[in-house]
Amino acid sequence: MTEQEALTLVDTLLHTANQRQGLNDVQSVVFLETWTGTSYREIAEQSGYEYDYIKQVGSHLWRSLTQSLGEPVSKRNLQAVLRRYQQLQQAATTLPIIQDRQDWGEAPDVSRFYGRQGELQTLETWILEDCCRAIEIFGLGGMGKTALSVKLAQQLQSQFDCVIWRSLQQAPLLELIVSEILPILVGSEVTIDNSIDTLMKQLRSKRCLLVLDNVESILQDGNRSGQYQPGYEAYHQLFDRICDEPHQSCLIITGRDKPGGFALRQGKKLPVRSLQLQGLAGAEGQQILIAKGLEATKSQSQTLVNYFGGNPLAIKIAATTIQTLFGGNIQGFLAQGSHVFSDLWDLLDRQFERLSALQQQIMYWLVINREAVMPAKLQEEILPKVPLRELLEALESLQARSLIETADTGLTLQPVIMEYVTERFIQALKREVTTNELTIQNRCLIESQTQDYLRDPQIQLISS
Repeated sequence: MTEQEALTLVDTLLHTANQRQGLNDVQSVVFLETWTGTSYREIAEQSGYEYDYIKQVGSHLWRSLTQSLGEPVSKRNLQAVLRRYQQLQQAATTLPIIQDRQDWGEAPDVSRFYGRQGELQTLETWILEDCCRAIEIFGLGGMGKTALSVKLAQQLQSQFDCVIWRSLQQAPLLELIVSEILPILVGSEVTIDNSIDTLMKQLRSKRCLLVLDNVESILQDGNRSGQYQPGYEAYHQLFDRICDEPHQSCLIITGRDKPGGFALRQGKKLPVRSLQLQGLAGAEGQQILIAKGLEATKSQSQTLVNYFGGNPLAIKIAATTIQTLFGGNIQGFLAQGSHVFSDLWDLLDRQFERLSALQQQIMYWLVINREAVMPAKLQEEILPKVPLRELLEALESLQARSLIETADTGLTLQPVIMEYVTERFIQALKREVTTNELTIQNRCLIESQTQDYLRDPQIQLISS
């Protein structure tokens, strides 16, 4: 769409909506200059008008277009909105009407959904205004990635011809997924060519929202995150093509790891974006406790939420434990001291066992340090010694899996992960003491540079 075509379209829209003449001269200038990226201040200087007046004209113009088009219009999304409107108008006159097609697969019920309004708004902006082709939502297990993807798809379903949600938890081959998706897009059960080429043609011809959950199931374990399992390389090819080729659809993937190729293609101004899901705030976590039937003070809620890093699943597990083992007495639970529960343990077990030996060693070492440590200091102290390149590669993978956090003072662990890894460390050490093979103790136990105020807790940890 050229700027003159856009100007004519806007003039027609406003004329039809207001039953009067469309754009006046000043509005036309503001629209055309904004279309080419000129700021209000630059427009004012070029046209001889006051800056405040030009800004007021622009604001009024975007409000009028918002009313005419039925969706928010601003300087930032002006081109995207008008191009999308033009495409829809052309499709309505040249193509048969496409009935909404939705297939939610095994998507969970999200009728009870807590918080995440900021994340939902960000993702909606990326999809509707910035026209992103691919988005990854990643984070620690239990953070609510799956629920967020379903809630987002539900909110945006009216903006797409097709909405398809699929879980990759059972690691299906791409051929199976494509064979399920294509009949929904084509609207026919007739056997068709189940190829990536055919799928890409459909994503270009229709506006489809495709969600693939649990992408870590098709990725390898080990030191380098994002590597595909043998036999699943076709997913890599599909993801690359969706990211690189022009189309009007959007792919959303969720997972604990980033698939290979995404990091290279993502950027704040690029059509591929990535959102790392953080924990819930105190008030949002309190809603979970209330829904579970617990009456908690603001202070108690904040303490629980902070301890579990705002992880929704961990908060739910804690609430269940408080009900079943402490009779709903939150203060009694807090006085007893927090600990890792069986369901959460299983969740963290699955993530920890995906790590390489070096990554597990790093986690143990962060537990022994008990305070944030910089990569250079970690490389100096960790045993056995490893090249800095390998250490940084392992740290990058751990961060991509949301298992370590970066602070100004260095690398550290969330409290619940710290406790989980501590418990694993103790169990591993006990096994080694029994077999007289003290490899963990020799590698990463109490080393000479540990601060005095940390040494005593370390000794107590080992001897308890």
